[in-house]
Amino acid sequence: MPVGLSVTSSRREDPPVSPSRRWTAPARLVPGVLALAWLAVLVTHLRTPVPSDQLNYLTAAARFPHPVEGTTEMHQVTRFGVVVPVRLMIAVFGYSQAAYAIVPVLATLSLLLGTYALGTVLFARPVGVAGGLIVVAATPVFTDSTDLLPDVLAAGLFTCALALAASTGPASSGSASTGRGADAPGRARFLAVGALLGWSYLAREFVVFMWPVALVLLYRRARLTGLLWAALPVAVIVLAELALCWRLYGDPFARLQAIMGHGQGPSRPDIATTYRDKPRMMYILRLPVTLRTYPEGGLLVTLLGLTLLGGLLRPRRLAVPVAACALLWVPLTLLGGVLDPSAPKLRLQLIRYWFPVFPAFVLGGLGLLWIAAVLLVDRVPVPRRAPDAPPLVRRAVLRVALPAAVVLTLAAISVGVSARSWWRSPDTRAGGGTQMEALRSWMRDHDGAAPRIWADQRTSKVLMVYRQGAWGGRAWSARVRNARPGGEKPRPGDLLLLFDTEDGRVCPQCRASARAMRGDPAWTGPRWRQVYGTPDRVVRVYRLAP
Repeated sequence: MPVGLSVTSSRREDPPVSPSRRWTAPARLVPGVLALAWLAVLVTHLRTPVPSDQLNYLTAAARFPHPVEGTTEMHQVTRFGVVVPVRLMIAVFGYSQAAYAIVPVLATLSLLLGTYALGTVLFARPVGVAGGLIVVAATPVFTDSTDLLPDVLAAGLFTCALALAASTGPASSGSASTGRGADAPGRARFLAVGALLGWSYLAREFVVFMWPVALVLLYRRARLTGLLWAALPVAVIVLAELALCWRLYGDPFARLQAIMGHGQGPSRPDIATTYRDKPRMMYILRLPVTLRTYPEGGLLVTLLGLTLLGGLLRPRRLAVPVAACALLWVPLTLLGGVLDPSAPKLRLQLIRYWFPVFPAFVLGGLGLLWIAAVLLVDRVPVPRRAPDAPPLVRRAVLRVALPAAVVLTLAAISVGVSARSWWRSPDTRAGGGTQMEALRSWMRDHDGAAPRIWADQRTSKVLMVYRQGAWGGRAWSARVRNARPGGEKPRPGDLLLLFDTEDGRVCPQCRASARAMRGDPAWTGPRWRQVYGTPDRVVRVYRLAP
């Protein structure tokens, strides 16, 4: 039965379906196939680690439970919802590709399965399948799917929590005091919802703006007792965060202060002009305007519009998607420039800030199309082409087949358009972005030939990941040193790595950093002789002759 913020049913709706009946063996097969198929896509499209915020999280995880000294990115190093899981991966796999990629890959799968589950609970299984694929295949989401960032993780955790809350059985009149109805799952589900919500906050703080929609669903189905059980893990998680901030950085509110001050610091003029001192209407329309810059943006904006339209035409059926969108859009828009265009606290043109609402507006738009297709079947006479089947049976089949065909066709179109933008991208494994893996193999084969290998500041961060094998274990022993203009000079026999300095297709940050490094004559000249390079010249290694 489709569910919303109300637990009462109209006479035209089908009787409620038990959650235990929904998750039969065939029902589990669908999300299993989705997860395995998308896992294969993600593994073949793993990206080279990005020497920016992504490796800041890996560095913070490697040092945990010790502080990151002298950091200017307090809001990142205190996001323990990312740091702690990655630290567990480092404990198993070392400072390696696996430690970098496992958490974001699992986060993307949680977003896929959470969207599928939420769409199934609110509307129907085909809506869940279509919505999950549209969300994770969307160009901005897929681009970050294997990067170590908090946004996909927070979106996936919250969506899973919302799906659990929406699927909780309604409380019966005789069980309001206990929070358990005839079909209620008990305390474990409430604790799971609370744990997922708390973890989502630890990953990305402003996802808390969306919590009320999950809490209202829990209250309408489990009353106050259910809310209290859900609040228990949230309280434990918040207390743990305060304790960690106090122990590591001397202030239990270090993260909150960093968040409140984020965006107020100085920015380069070319960055500041993209989000400061703009007309207020520009901040209001940031989401649809930014969406339209992507290949599938027109379709995503259409789904967003259909969600808002559905809130007017079918407010009870689309209450959850509309409320979820509004609860994030309003505070982000206000903080992002509407209140004070001269000092926005967020750069709303960064589409990853909006990831938590992607499942809501995609499912809302698909849900309205599903409802419209069902109404169309109910109003159009069924042709008598199958005399052996009663009219009611033929209509029942059409009420499933036509809406499913509509939403799945739309999903196929959207995924196809999206995939053309990221399929075999040059910075992924499928697109040939394995140059650093080839360097690792060469360094392993020539281990001991050079005591040190130099690289610009950005490249050296990437190189540290490839000092380990893909699944951990030291691959080569040379020390990695930063080549800074005017800094320490190389010695004869040292190696110099140039990474993507010509085109910037794989690591544009490395190209910019290397340009500054090579302004020092110590890193140029005829004494540097090339000893290794990939055929595409993305990786080149030089040795300093005596």
